[in-house]
Amino acid sequence: MREILFKAKRKDNGKWVEGYYYKMSETTYCFKEDYERKPVSEHHYILQERMTDWGLPNQIVQIEIDSETLCQFTELCDKNGKKVWENDILMAHLDESYPEDATYETVEWNVAGWVTHETDSTDRQYLDEFDLEHYEAIGNIFDNPELAQGSL
Repeated sequence: MREILFKAKRKDNGKWVEGYYYKMSETTYCFKEDYERKPVSEHHYILQERMTDWGLPNQIVQIEIDSETLCQFTELCDKNGKKVWENDILMAHLDESYPEDATYETVEWNVAGWVTHETDSTDRQYLDEFDLEHYEAIGNIFDNPELAQGSL
């Protein structure tokens, strides 16, 4: 079954949160399951309390997010098994003769699937098995914009 998952930065503290999202009026939220019983802060609201399949209490919490940072999970993982998200920056050393040379690509959605592109390039390449074996996610355009320019 397809996993439709999102991440975005929280409005209250700027940290990343993963979950499912919805927009109500002009506010965008991210839902996530909270398996631990924690105090609910000003920015966390208990929406539904239910039992898990194995009989333990479970909570669904709603967190206000910055919609400008919303990223969808591509359902792909990099060479290290790390989830690859929309707006991630991938890096690879593709030429064994020049291990100091690195290629940097940004992930985005195109008409028919997930693609990567180099900064200022109009060329788009669909993500494939080669990418998954050679590229690693090293950051994203929000936290590491300098990486999109191909510099560390």
